[in-house]
Amino acid sequence: MPTTTPRPWLASYAEGVPHDIDLPEGSLYDLVDGSVARFAQNVALEFFGRTTTYAEMGDRILRAAEGLRVLGVQKGDTVALVLPNCPQHVVAFYAVLRLGAIVVEHNPLYTPRELRHQFEDHGAKFAIVWNNVVATVQQLPADVAVRTIVSVDVTRAMPVATRALLRLPIEKARASRSALTTSVRGTVTWEKLLGNARVDEHIFRPDAADVAVIQYTSGTKACPRVRPSPTAISRRTPRRRAPGCRPCNAAPRSCMPFCPCSMPTALRSA
Repeated sequence: MPTTTPRPWLASYAEGVPHDIDLPEGSLYDLVDGSVARFAQNVALEFFGRTTTYAEMGDRILRAAEGLRVLGVQKGDTVALVLPNCPQHVVAFYAVLRLGAIVVEHNPLYTPRELRHQFEDHGAKFAIVWNNVVATVQQLPADVAVRTIVSVDVTRAMPVATRALLRLPIEKARASRSALTTSVRGTVTWEKLLGNARVDEHIFRPDAADVAVIQYTSGTKACPRVRPSPTAISRRTPRRRAPGCRPCNAAPRSCMPFCPCSMPTALRSA
């Protein structure tokens, strides 16, 4: 039912953006699964000029989910994500949810002390980690040690030409590459995770009432605090399209439901 409460911000909405929308049902994974089915050939992600369609993203989500399941991730397990903005982050987020497991987001720029505090709190034994932070996670004390680390080289998601430039034998290229990735040992690589078959459709799917995310505050004034979020974020937070984003019935090149934390990567709008 349309509200009668004044909403002056609506004056800033672009033409075609609805003032009210029907809140979808189901879990966060159901939302992205529906987008994959509806906009399969549209662009979902763009990273340094390299694009990923919804069909490609959906396939990677299911393969990553199966890889995590094979590693031992089960419904209700916490899985730490320590990743920068990159396509792998989006895929990892939804792969964890596909299994009914719980995402725990971390700032990859946190100090070892800050990461230790959070790992002590949530107790995750599985982590998907940016290569440049793997050593920090591996050095956590035994009582909070992660059992399995999946390492992510973000440069693997870049265009071939960009990756080639990073390998040039010049100082600037070497500095740029070292800021983006490094060699690691004792991990399962992201590429190996994606080498699995797609997770079987009969494997448990999350329910809207299940916890999806454990999100810590920034901790700018004290130790970071935690707030769990349900998979059905729509039941607590109305989802309104940002001004300038086309309605979904216009089949945009890219339109994805956001996650309960801030979206882990920038998505390209039409």
